[in-house]
Amino acid sequence: MNTRLITIAVFAVAFHAQLLKGRLEADGIECYIQDEHTVQVNPALSNALGGIKLQVKEEDVPLAVNLLRYSGYRTVFDTPKEPEQKEAHILIRFAKFLAAAAAVLGWLYFVEFVGK
Repeated sequence: MNTRLITIAVFAVAFHAQLLKGRLEADGIECYIQDEHTVQVNPALSNALGGIKLQVKEEDVPLAVNLLRYSGYRTVFDTPKEPEQKEAHILIRFAKFLAAAAAVLGWLYFVEFVGK
């Protein structure tokens, strides 16, 4: 029987992946860690490889994801919150206004006095 492995969490440090692997295996879920040794040998490759991946069998994904969420960990299925858009500081807005006003006044000066 050929079962697919699904990545449920990605880590930058092998310790965190091993910790969660132990947590899931304690609940009877078979886990695998991919790219752990490569990242430990050369940490600069972590971004290129996509980090250290914690994988489970396809049929165990819902249970494993729920256990990780219950334990307070994010999974690859969780979407991060959108950062709030802050309004520009009043000095920045005023500087933009002054720049626009200077451009308009410069154009008016050119049209009125230089362009004749």
